[in-house]
Amino acid sequence: MLGAVLAALTPAAGVVSLEIVARPPAGSGPSRPAGAPVARMESAQVPLRAVDPTVREYALTAPRGASRQRPVAALASTTTAPDGAVQLVSMPTPVSGYGAVGLSWAPRTRLTQADAAFSVRTRVTGGEWSAWQTLPYDPEHGPDPKSDEAEHARPGTDPLLVGDVDEVQVRADLADRAPTDLSLAVIDPGTDGATEQEAPALDTGAGDPEDSGAALEVQPEGGTKATAGSGLALQAATFTPKPRIFSRAQWGADESMRDASSLHYYEVHAGFVHHTVNANDYTRAEVPALIRGIYAYHVRVRGWSDIGYNFLVDRFGRIWEGRYGGIDRPVVGAHTLGYNDYSFAMSAIGNFETTQPRPRMLRAYGALFAWKLSLHGVDASSTRQKVGSSYFQAINGHRDAAATACPGRYLYAQLPLIRTYAAEDQQGWAGRELESNLAGNRYPDLIVRRASDGQAFVLPTGGMLRFTKAKALLNGWAAGDVAVASPDLTGDGRGDVLVRGPTASPGSTPARAAPGWVPRCGRHPPSRGAT
Repeated sequence: MLGAVLAALTPAAGVVSLEIVARPPAGSGPSRPAGAPVARMESAQVPLRAVDPTVREYALTAPRGASRQRPVAALASTTTAPDGAVQLVSMPTPVSGYGAVGLSWAPRTRLTQADAAFSVRTRVTGGEWSAWQTLPYDPEHGPDPKSDEAEHARPGTDPLLVGDVDEVQVRADLADRAPTDLSLAVIDPGTDGATEQEAPALDTGAGDPEDSGAALEVQPEGGTKATAGSGLALQAATFTPKPRIFSRAQWGADESMRDASSLHYYEVHAGFVHHTVNANDYTRAEVPALIRGIYAYHVRVRGWSDIGYNFLVDRFGRIWEGRYGGIDRPVVGAHTLGYNDYSFAMSAIGNFETTQPRPRMLRAYGALFAWKLSLHGVDASSTRQKVGSSYFQAINGHRDAAATACPGRYLYAQLPLIRTYAAEDQQGWAGRELESNLAGNRYPDLIVRRASDGQAFVLPTGGMLRFTKAKALLNGWAAGDVAVASPDLTGDGRGDVLVRGPTASPGSTPARAAPGWVPRCGRHPPSRGAT
C-alpha cells in the first residue's frame, strides 16, 4: 500500500481530490545520536492525599501609605551608598521542610533587571553561612498583561528551592530606593504523610491497538456503506505516542488553592523550554515537594491563578502535570510573558545555567513536545509558527521570546537535539481543536453539510484532522461519486485509486506515482467534480 491516508473521501463532505506528497526515504531525516536513551517507565514515591503548603511572609519594607498610617517594622537592614544605590539585607529567617524562598513587592511597581539584583544564602543549625547565590528575577515570567490573572498578580523574583536548611537570608542590591511592600516568602511544602510508590497516573501509553487502526466508514450518497470488508474503508493514521505523565494529585496538589474561575483555553502554536532555577542534587522522593513549593509561591505569593507551567520534568526524566485543565487541552499558562495564549511550556526542575541536563531529561522533552504539538496540528520541526504577533520555531527556549537567561545556557544549547527527538517521535496527528465526539469513540469528529439539500453528516476522523492543500492529479472523473486509495489491485506493485462510477460498479486506476509517494486528501468546491 502506498501509505496512510490522512482523511476520508466522501461526497457528503465534498472531499473529492487526492494529493500526492513526497515522503522522505527511510533514513534521510535527522538521526538520533548513538547511545541516546529511550524514555523508560518510571515510578515515584507520591503522597496519598493533597498536601497543604505553609507560606510565611516577612515584611522587608513598609507598604504604600505606611507613613500616613501605622508604620510597619521591617525585618531588614538598609544601607545607602553615596551614589544613591541601596543594599537591603534581611534578618536570618527560619526555614521548615524542603523549603523555597522568593521576594515580591507592591503591584504596578516597575523594576527592571538593570535596577536590581537579588541574592540568597542559607545555613543549617550550628553551621556556617553558604556563599551568596543569585535569586533569579525575570519580569518575563508571568501572566500576560491585561489578562484577568495579571490583574491580581504581584511582581517578584522566581522561587528558589533552597532545600533542607534551617535559616535563610536575602539581599537586594538596588540602583535606587527599595520597592514598597517588599516581602520575603518562605515556603514549607508540607509533609506528605502516607506515601506510596506509583506509576504515572496519566498512563496514556501509545493508545489502544483497536483505536490506532480503526477503519473509517464512508456512507456514499447511494446508501451503500463502505466497510473494511468491501475494500472502500480508509485506515486511521499512526498516532504520536503519548508520554506517561504523573498527575497533579501525585505531587499532592491542593486544588482548593488555585482560582478555578480563571481557568481558560486558547491555542497552541509552539512550545517553550524553561527551567526552575534550583539546586540540582534533589532526590526522586523530593520532587513532589519541590513542585508544591513552586505551586504555593506562584499562587499564594505572586497571586497567579495556578502554577505557571503546563508541565514540569525532573532530572530523572519523569514528566509531571503542571497547570490544571487537561494535559491534552490548550490551557493558557503563566510562563512566557506576551505569548501564553498561543503556547505551552515545560520547565526542567534544576538550574541549567550551571549544570548539564541529563540525557533522559532531553528525551522526555522530545516525547512530550512531539505529542503535545501533534494534538494541535503543529509540526515539531516547523521553523515558522505564528505566536501572537511574532514568528517562532515550534520548539523554543524562553530566551527566544525575551531578554532572559532562561532556560540556562546548557539546556538552551540542547534545543537542536530536543527538536530532533521531537521530530522523530512525531508519527501522526491527533486533535482536540474540534470539540465534537458524536460518533462515540475516543476521537473528535467532523460535522459537514451537503450544499445541495443542507443535510448534515458526522464524519468520524479517527484522529485524522489535518488537510493539506488540494492538488488535482487526474481529471475526467466527474461521473464518479466515490474515490479512495487502495492496496495494489493491478499487480504492478503500486497502490491504486478505486473509483465507483455512475453505474455503481467500481473500477481501479493505477496510481502512476514514484515509489516513496503517499496519497493525502485535499478539498475543492464540489462543482468541480471528482478528480
